[in-house]
Amino acid sequence: MSKPLEGFRILDFSQFMSGPMCTLLLSDFGAEVIKIENPPIGDNTRYGNIIDGDVSSHFATRNRGKKSIVLNMKDEKHKQLFLELVKTADAVIENYKPGTMKKFGIDYDVLKAINPKIVFTSISGYGQDGPYANHAAFDQTVQAESGIMSITGPEGGEPVKSGGSIADYSGGLMACIGTLMGMLEAQKTGHGRRIDVSMMDSLIFCMENQFSSYLKTGKVPKPMGNSYASSAPIGAYKCKDGKSLMITVGTDAQWKTFCEALNQPEWYANENWATMTQRAADYKAIDAAVNGLFANYSSDEVADMLFKGKCVYGRINNFEDVANHPQVAYRKTIVNATYSNGVSFKVPGNPIWMSDVERELDYKTADLGQDTFEVLGEVCDQETLHTMFDPIMDRVAEAQEAIYSKSRK
Repeated sequence: MSKPLEGFRILDFSQFMSGPMCTLLLSDFGAEVIKIENPPIGDNTRYGNIIDGDVSSHFATRNRGKKSIVLNMKDEKHKQLFLELVKTADAVIENYKPGTMKKFGIDYDVLKAINPKIVFTSISGYGQDGPYANHAAFDQTVQAESGIMSITGPEGGEPVKSGGSIADYSGGLMACIGTLMGMLEAQKTGHGRRIDVSMMDSLIFCMENQFSSYLKTGKVPKPMGNSYASSAPIGAYKCKDGKSLMITVGTDAQWKTFCEALNQPEWYANENWATMTQRAADYKAIDAAVNGLFANYSSDEVADMLFKGKCVYGRINNFEDVANHPQVAYRKTIVNATYSNGVSFKVPGNPIWMSDVERELDYKTADLGQDTFEVLGEVCDQETLHTMFDPIMDRVAEAQEAIYSKSRK
C-alpha cells in the first residue's frame, strides 16, 4: 500500500523534541526525512537516560524511520552539499534558536532562490521576531510563560507544569500542519512558504476557551485541580477500594444520564443543580455528594454502573496500566524501533489511522551519519565524499565511544 507523502523529501535540521516530532509524523506517512546532524555528537537525545547496547530509547522514540547524515554547516564545502540537496527537497525544517540558520547562510531567501517550491519551517519558543525571539526556550519555560502552568495544579496550590511536554508537542504538531499546507500549495503553484511556529502561540491556542473567557471578563483563572470552571461534577472521585475515577458531566443531558445511572433522582430533582451554571457555582457540594456515594462502591462497581448508563468516565491509569490496556493492544499503539546493532525499543507509534495505509509495527532507527554516503552520493562523487567524511566518521565513532563508555560503568 502506498502512503500519502511518498515522493516528498524533508531536510530535517531539528533536534530534541518539537522538530523531531513534526518530522516523525511526516516520515510515518511516507516522506523521506533526512535528519542532518552536526558531527561528532549529533542530536543530544542519542545520549538519553535509557541506553542499551550504546543506543538510546530517547532518540528512537522521535527519530525512528528517518535517515541520518552528518554535515557541519560552518564548513563551506558541507554547506554547498546541503544547498545541492535543497534542489531535490520539498521542505527544510529546523528548531534552532532564531537567527541560527541565517548565520549559516541558509535562510529562506537563499533557499527559495535555489528551489522556489521549498517550504522552510522554523519552530521556536516565541517566534522568529519580537522582544522574546532571542530568549532561549525549552518546554517547561514556555509552559510557564504561556500561562498554562497558572491554571494547572491543585486548587489553592502553586502552579505546576504538565507531566507531558505539551509545549514541544503542540509546537511540533502546528509545524507539521503548516509544512503540509505549504507543500500542498507548492504542488499547485510551484512556490513554497516560510512557516514560523511559536510554541508559546501554540499553547495559547490550546487554551482558547479559558483565554477567551478571561479576555471578555478580565477574571484571571486559577488552578482548579481536576475540577472545571464551567460545569460539575468534573473531577477525580475516590471509590471504596481507594481507586479514583475521572468523571466528566459537561452538559445538562449528561447530568440527567449521570443521575439515572447512579440511581440518584434527588440530585436531578434539586432545583439548585438544574443547569450547568448552577452546578458549576455549587461544585463543592456536588463533589461532596459524589464522593460520598462512590465511597460505598468499588471502582469496578462504579465503572460498571457508569458504563451501562453511557456516562463519560475514565480510570486513572499509570503507565503500567496503559501499556497493558486492551484498547492500546487493539490499536497497536506501541511499535518497535530497532537500531542496526539489533537493539530494539518499544515506543509509542503514530496515532493517526488512515484507510489503505498498513499499520507499521517495526521501524529502523539510523545510527549517527549512517546514510551520509548514500544521500550525499546524489550530489557528489563517492571518492570526494570519502575524502571529506571518512575522518569525520572516525571522530564520530571516537566521540560516541567516549560518551557511551560512561553508561557502561
